[in-house]
Amino acid sequence: MERKRFLAVVMTVMMVISMIPSMVFAAAPSGELGGKLKIKGLAAVGVVLSADYAKVTPEEVTDEDFTFSWSRQTGEKELTQVGTEKTYTITQDDLGCRLVLDLTPVDGSGLTGTLTAKTLEVAATEEEAKAVEQEAEDAQQTETADGTENAQLEETADGTEDAQLEETADNAEGSQDSENQDVDRTEDVQQNAGNEQEDESQNTKGQPEETTEGTDDSQMKIYTEDQLQVDENGNVQTDGSEKDGQAAGEDDKDKKTYEATATVEDSEDQICDFGTVKSDLEDVEAQYVQITNTGNENLNFQEISPEHFMVQDITEPLSAGESVSVWIQPREGLEPGEYDDMITYRTEEGIEVSFEAKIAVEGEDDSSDDEDLKPSDEPSAEPTETPDDSEAPSAGDNADASLEAQSLEVNTGSLNFSDIEENYTQANETLSVTVTNTGDGTVTLKIPKSDYFEVMNEDGSEAVSGIQIAKGDSLMFMVQPKTGLTKGDYSDTLIFESEEDSEVAAQVTAEVSVKEAEQEQITAVQADPESFSYDDLKEGYDTPEATTITLTNTGNTTVSLMQPYAEYFDIGELSASVLEPGDSAAFTAVPVNGLKVGNYLDSIQIAQTSSEGQEDVLTTIKASATVSEVKKIYKLSVTPEELNFGKAKEGYSEAPEAQKVTVTNEGNTNVTLNAPSGKNFKIGKLSATELAPGESCTFKIRPKEGLKAGSYTESVVIDNKQQISAEVKVQFTVKAARKAKIADPTDNKITGISSDGYTTQSKITFTAVGAGMDNESPGKGDVRYVPYNWKVINTNSWSSAPYTAAFGITKAGTYTLTVTFDRQKYNGSEWKNTGEQDTKQVNFSITQAQTVTATPTPQPNGATAKSAVKTGDTTNITPFVIILAIAAGCIVGVVVYKRRKK
Repeated sequence: MERKRFLAVVMTVMMVISMIPSMVFAAAPSGELGGKLKIKGLAAVGVVLSADYAKVTPEEVTDEDFTFSWSRQTGEKELTQVGTEKTYTITQDDLGCRLVLDLTPVDGSGLTGTLTAKTLEVAATEEEAKAVEQEAEDAQQTETADGTENAQLEETADGTEDAQLEETADNAEGSQDSENQDVDRTEDVQQNAGNEQEDESQNTKGQPEETTEGTDDSQMKIYTEDQLQVDENGNVQTDGSEKDGQAAGEDDKDKKTYEATATVEDSEDQICDFGTVKSDLEDVEAQYVQITNTGNENLNFQEISPEHFMVQDITEPLSAGESVSVWIQPREGLEPGEYDDMITYRTEEGIEVSFEAKIAVEGEDDSSDDEDLKPSDEPSAEPTETPDDSEAPSAGDNADASLEAQSLEVNTGSLNFSDIEENYTQANETLSVTVTNTGDGTVTLKIPKSDYFEVMNEDGSEAVSGIQIAKGDSLMFMVQPKTGLTKGDYSDTLIFESEEDSEVAAQVTAEVSVKEAEQEQITAVQADPESFSYDDLKEGYDTPEATTITLTNTGNTTVSLMQPYAEYFDIGELSASVLEPGDSAAFTAVPVNGLKVGNYLDSIQIAQTSSEGQEDVLTTIKASATVSEVKKIYKLSVTPEELNFGKAKEGYSEAPEAQKVTVTNEGNTNVTLNAPSGKNFKIGKLSATELAPGESCTFKIRPKEGLKAGSYTESVVIDNKQQISAEVKVQFTVKAARKAKIADPTDNKITGISSDGYTTQSKITFTAVGAGMDNESPGKGDVRYVPYNWKVINTNSWSSAPYTAAFGITKAGTYTLTVTFDRQKYNGSEWKNTGEQDTKQVNFSITQAQTVTATPTPQPNGATAKSAVKTGDTTNITPFVIILAIAAGCIVGVVVYKRRKK
């Protein structure tokens, strides 16, 4: 090959190699993740969601660069993983929740950090989801217009106008794919570990409590469990939702609301209707209204006083959501009429709550008593005026006559009736009185009323008012005492008067005496009971309960009783011997002691002494008693029937305290007891060996000393010569001596640390296991070891079980995990530290996770310099620049060579 051709080929190859970075060797995206991750798709059931990388840096990242974690957020921080694919289809279970997408770079991708996005709350349909997004967009635009306008103008003045316009455009189009709710939670653990340690040092129950010893914070970061997220490759990512939650909480504070409602009990139209009532309102029952605070702040009600109704004031503050029942009642003294008021409760906060109350009040009935009006007095439908003075005056015109025009007289001034006996059925005498009109005109007569006498017409019919007596005429009336008058003297003035003028009258006095009727002398005494008996007496009986006999004077004369007596009964003294009619006296009777087997009958006579000195028997009481032979009964009982002396350890120094047993003779015959005995129990002496019926004796029992381990049960028998017995069961348990459980400190261990080592993105979890921690039923003297603290770089303490911790280390190297265990001893009631400790250690290694760091290209200085266009290719181009320079040198050399040769 010629030299010129060879040089041409070399130069061509060098030029091709210099162009490789932009064609063949274009590098994959790498570096720290930034920008904003969004979720494509509406937040509605059935919609498929995916990741949107339009605002993510570095550019040109794809689904292949990440591992996916879709989670359902059910609280402020409670996340439940629901998928790990590139897309996620929303299910019915997600309704009402928000969905969270977490992206973690795959191993070896060259990307660092994490990306997170959230949707709005999932709706049932896409239409509902669009409406929710529109509301969120409107709210964000309002907030942006109110709160960020000045800041945007200021930033624009500083030269960032282009960035603002870009961000504003992003916000405007964010509602289509749940972008307004996306959360950027990218976090660089290696760069921010030192700054975040102070912010995230809060401990949760069961997690280590971090203590600082002045070590290099950039080497290790201890996270709580809710701050650690581990992808399927074991890489650790922190959760930034806490800060997002705080920001969201500040934006969603509830506004104060003051609201209240009124509900009338048993009324759909919310009206307290008391209906129509009489003018007396005392018997009108109150109605009740329920006032409810429907706001979120307390309400303080003012006093009210409606005009026509009384209501109950609400004196105590009414809390949010609470109700109070108040009464309402019409005021007394309301005039007849209809009342319809609007009752309004007002609060100090300016709230009013109202309801309606109404009532109709009727007037009293003013009609007069027309009982005594005669037909001429009743109002006429015709006009009362006369057409002229020629018409004759009516009977009623007598009311206008002078007093001299009317006059009445009676033929006698008194009616004296003969005496009558009490309890008469009809008066035996009737007297007459004649009333004469001695005036100048007709008189309308008013018949007198009397409580003791009846006034009748001459024919015996009842006399009624309104009878007219013409001038000079007379009327005869019959008068007799009313039936049912009791013993006594009765007098009444009977006034016959004119209905036209009450001053025109004539009167007569009626008198009668009712005497006591003569009674037949009756002497009688009633006994209660009239007979009694004792049929269940046994030979040798004790005196039974006495029978009380009551004697009552049922006659109408006074009786003087004699003391009764009997042969087989003891008779008590009479409580009284002289009895007036209706009075009572009592005495007791009981069988005499010592009656032998047989039947006994007595007649107890109740008598008095007559005026002639003889005994008159007034009544007789039958008394009987039956005494039967006694059958001998032998019966013993013990109390208690069982004794349990509990438990004692083998080698006990003192036996349990003795317990007392009581033996009772429940038969009817004397018994003689024999001394009881026991094999493993000591039996005390009987307090008595001879027991009469009903008597008792006692003795004591306790276990013997030195019994070996085992259970001892015996029946201690108490027998007697009559071949009857009773027994008490006794029980005592001796337990073998217990040996204390002493845990071996060599059994203390650390589990969970992998021998394969970890990377700077690994979550390292371990558990400390103390020897003897599985002793769930400790005894006095037992020993165990409890994990106290652990240390890698910093020392961290446990407050309670479980003794597990998780941490991550962001710097490669070899580390030692040290766990300290406290030695504890059980004192019979609780575990106590002895002051001794044991430590265990385990070594592990940390390697640097694979990352590719882009080398930035120097930029020209100066305020007028423009930024280069970013292509997304972060490949190091230095080697290719060198190759290009060599190629250019070769070309120059060839040109120079050719010129020299010419």
